[in-house]
Amino acid sequence: MRMRTAIWQGERVAIVEDIPAHVCQACSEQCYDGPVSDALRRLAEAGFPPEEAKAKITVPVFSLDGRIRRPAVISEDVYVD
Repeated sequence: MRMRTAIWQGERVAIVEDIPAHVCQACSEQCYDGPVSDALRRLAEAGFPPEEAKAKITVPVFSLDGRIRRPAVISEDVYVD
């Protein structure tokens, strides 16, 4: 199966496509063989050179800051029916 993954380096993210992977049918965990892992490592060590990119995309960035709703704390002596 061919996979796609995002790899972060500091504040930059690179998307790598066409990765041959073995995928567990039970849990969907992806495993790469030695040559594939080596190719990913070499690409990361090279800093994902922009001139070698197959394509470029723009990705929106969202924040959950101020969006997380915490449940109200109810005192143990309050009865709720």
